[in-house]
Formats: sequence, C-alpha cells, structure tokens
Amino acid sequence: MSSQGILSQVQMLIDNEQYENAYEMLLKAYDKYKNEAEFLEKIALLAKTLEKNEEASKYWQELVAVNPNSMIAYSELLDIYQNTNKYQYYITRAKYKILNEKVSQSIDDYKKAIDSTTEEAEIINARFLRAKSYEYLGKIQSAIDDYFRILEYKDDIAIYYKLADLYVSLADNFSAINILERGVKAFPDNIELNEYLAKLLMKEGQYENALKYAKNNFSKAKIYLMMENNTEAIKLLEQTEDKQNANYPALMAEYYFNLKDYDKCREYITKFREIAPENPLVFQMLAMVHDAQDDTFGYHFYMGRCYSFKQEYELALSEYLNAHRVDPSRTEAIKEIIKVNETLGDNTSLMEFYEKLYHQEPNNPTALKGLGDIYANMYEFKMALEYYEKLLKSGTSDYEVFKQIGLCYEKLKDTKSAKEYYEKYLNKAPLSPDTEKLREKVSKMQVSSSQSISDTNEEGFIDKFMKLFGK
Repeated sequence: MSSQGILSQVQMLIDNEQYENAYEMLLKAYDKYKNEAEFLEKIALLAKTLEKNEEASKYWQELVAVNPNSMIAYSELLDIYQNTNKYQYYITRAKYKILNEKVSQSIDDYKKAIDSTTEEAEIINARFLRAKSYEYLGKIQSAIDDYFRILEYKDDIAIYYKLADLYVSLADNFSAINILERGVKAFPDNIELNEYLAKLLMKEGQYENALKYAKNNFSKAKIYLMMENNTEAIKLLEQTEDKQNANYPALMAEYYFNLKDYDKCREYITKFREIAPENPLVFQMLAMVHDAQDDTFGYHFYMGRCYSFKQEYELALSEYLNAHRVDPSRTEAIKEIIKVNETLGDNTSLMEFYEKLYHQEPNNPTALKGLGDIYANMYEFKMALEYYEKLLKSGTSDYEVFKQIGLCYEKLKDTKSAKEYYEKYLNKAPLSPDTEKLREKVSKMQVSSSQSISDTNEEGFIDKFMKLFGK
C-alpha cells in the first residue's frame, strides 16, 4: 500500500478517535516511509496526542532532517525542549527565527546555546551555525572569530578552507596565506589545501614559495611561466598526458605568449576555447595578445568580451566604448555596446548606437528592429513604421514585426492596415500565447468603405479648417 493509502486509513481511525490503532498502523509502515515529510508529520502529531513525548521528539527531529523548512516541526520541538534541554531549545529557536527571516535575532540564541552546554561537539556546532549567520548578515570578521574558536577545539580542513575564503573575500590575501600555512601543517598530505596555498602565493608574487606547495604539473608550469622560466614550464607541459584538460592549451598559449610567438599563442587560445567556451579567460588572453601587438581596439574589445562573460556589464560597456572611440567604423564594437545596453535597459544610449549601426549597415535587422521599437515606445508611430517596413524588406524571419506594424497602424487609426498586419502575424504565429486575444481584437475590427470615406472627409475638413485658420 502507498503512503497516501496508509495515511488515508490512519485519518479514518483518527476521525473515529482510535488513536492507538492509528499509531500502530504508522509504526508498522515507519521503516518504509520514514523519509517522507507528510508521514513523519502525521506520526509525530499522533505521538504527541498519545503523550509519547520522547517518540514525538524523535519524529520531529527526523522531519526537520527531511524538510528543513518545516515550521511546525520547529514549533513543536521548541515546546518539547523548553523544559528538557536548554541547548537544543536555543539552537531550535535560532533556526526557527532564521526560517522567519529574522537572522539577526538568531545570534543571541546561538550565544545562549553555547553558554548552556559544556559538551565540545555542541559548542562547535553552535559556533559553526552562528558563524554562518554572521556570514549571511555580512559580519565577516565576527564569522572569522567564531571559525577560529572552532579551531581551538580541533583542526578541521573545512574550517581552514572557510577562513581562507573569507579572508580572500576581504582582499586580505596575507591572512588567507597565514591560515592556509597553518592548515597545511595540520594536513600536509591534503592536495587541495596545498594547491590553494600555492595559488595565493603565486598571486602575491611569491613564486619560489608557491613551488613548494604546488602539487600538480599544471600548477607548477603556471608558476614557472609567471617567473618567465619557459624552459622548465615546457618540460612539465610536454610530460602531461592530460592534454584534453583546459589547463593544457591555456598554459601552452601563455608559453607562446612569453616567446612572443603570437600566431601559435592564438592557435592554443582557439583550442582552449573549444574545450572551455564559456571561460572569460579566453577573451582576456586575446586582449593581451592584441595589446602586445599594439592593437588598442582589439585590446579594449576583447576585454569587453571578458567582462561580458563575467556579467560585469558596466565594465564591459566601458571597454567597448573605449574600442569604439579608437575606431568608430568597426561595427563589432557597436553591436556589443547595443547588447550591453539592451541588458542594462539604457534606451538613450541604445538609440544612439542603433542609429550608428543603421548608418553603417542599413539592412541590419538589429538596428532596424531596435529603432522601430524605440520610436514605437516614444509614440512616434510613423517613424517606427519606416524602420519596421525596412526590416520586412531586409528579409527578416522575425514574425513579431507584423504585430508591431499592426500596432502602429492601430495607433494611427488606420484600422484596415492594422487588421491586415495582425492577420499576417496570426498566420505566421498561430501558436503564440497572445493568439486568442489578438484574434478577438481582429474580429472586432470593422473596416467599411463608409468609415474610410468619413475618415477621409474628416481629415479633409480639418485640413481646410486649419488652412482657413491660418489665413
């Protein structure tokens, strides 16, 4: 029988006040369904009803493990622990407050939990949880203090990592190096800890020291390349059997860069990109090559690509604009500026660069659609139509343009043309989400010859009136 079937039968017994029988049924199914939150909640509530408090506590704890966001479990555990276990009471109350998005209030409860116990494991647990709360609140130094207190009880690789990460986030590489050196002394055979230390030492220019901790050939080759000891670097790279690792072409590119063989460097950058197409380092390396060859446009353009891949759009825009200033005729920079401004929603700058792209590439669909959209949003529907119609003539496959043209004609009170283009859109996009609403709108559009004549006569009358007024 499924858990839902059992729960249904249990509920029938509960409705008939047969609590003991219901509880016995759940106990028999416990081993099979003890990892299901709904089952655990039901058996915990029944245990509470039958005043089996120890068993209820056990089930509520298991429910929290299965569903860490169970508010009822924390609430019930608070009632149970209040007079039985002060440490668990304060720990549970802190977690309950965090669930209610009152993280700052959890700090005091963790302190009370620490003060209410002498058990080493409990103190470590409470300090760890408080440190995590401090991190969430952005109180990094307070988090660091708690993590250090944990190390007073025992060495823990995870804590050394965490402390190093926090110091790096504060741009304090000196302290990060110190804590990692302490970690490596405690765990000398841990490769990841040694590599982390080597990486930070390399960043600080301590290459000889970094070599002492580097454990794999890629790391060692990187350090030698930074030292411009190309001979030792290529020896290590030639020895590696893992040439499909992205580090291999990246380091080979750096090797040839050091030798000023930029053609070979580009060749390996291309191989690197094939293995790691989303790595922004590809574009940073290309920027360095262009810079070394005194190609200022290329340097700024590829640095822009690097920042774009990192989603650091303000920095990307700055580099693309620098590239554009160097050579305003290069449309690749203009196109990237447009992409970034579309992401940032800067319509003023967008219009400027859509126009620049349009003047250089009159049939460019991005420029035509962009200008059409901007003019439409400015209620300049006639101007928008000019660009949308050019977009159609360019052979675009973007059928949304039919809907946009229809909207412009509708705003200009040209119902006949609006209906015509809406129908073209519906023929091209019969499954679009807006199809039904648009069909309903089109069906209500009545275009008669009398209306058209009336519109024409009205316009003629207004024109005549304005001429008379002008006299």
